[in-house]
Amino acid sequence: MTKLNTLIKKLRNSRGASLAEFAVSAAMMATLATVAAPRFAGVGDTAKRNQTMQNLNTIAGIANQFYQDKSNPTASTNPNGEGQGRLPGQESYDEHLGGYTKLTEVEPSINLFKKWDHSEGSKWRSVYGMRYAETEYGYQFTEDEDNSKFGPTEWMSYMAEKTPIDSPYDQGHYIYTVIKGGQTEVWNAADSSWVFDDSCPECGPIMILADAYNPSMFWMVLNFN
Repeated sequence: MTKLNTLIKKLRNSRGASLAEFAVSAAMMATLATVAAPRFAGVGDTAKRNQTMQNLNTIAGIANQFYQDKSNPTASTNPNGEGQGRLPGQESYDEHLGGYTKLTEVEPSINLFKKWDHSEGSKWRSVYGMRYAETEYGYQFTEDEDNSKFGPTEWMSYMAEKTPIDSPYDQGHYIYTVIKGGQTEVWNAADSSWVFDDSCPECGPIMILADAYNPSMFWMVLNFN
């Protein structure tokens, strides 16, 4: 900044600078701007990364509240109670939502899914609904409209102003998938493999949330056991 301030003072104090002198000054300013731009861009990128992770945490909190409300019996103080926990869009806790049947299927898949229009997106569901998505980006994710429990409607019912949480990225959109409850995967260190058990009634569903801008970078796992 010292060099830039000095340069500006010289330009202000100059009287009848020659065209050559002006060209040199302009070139210097262009060079300084080129050096400074990536630094300012980095600050903006950090702010967006922090914001989208904060948004995912907020959505995760909503999912947790929804699950807890459904877990308790219906009452005057809890009209949303159902006596058994589930997540928005699920008919019941032991139903998949999206295109994955095991948690171990998600990680290798999400590492491929680095762009909003990747075909892997069809295995994910929109949190607040496709009507809030920017269709120009060619999103592949969908909604389970044939379910009696429509995910976007249930998510929106927990929003005070009935408006979706927006991603700070132009191409962003919040999405999720749910691995059904009633099953579990345990790491077997003896042979370095995952052991699948589909007879675990006490095991709750698992939700994976992501920002469609870059799901391989912005995602989190919530276990409702």
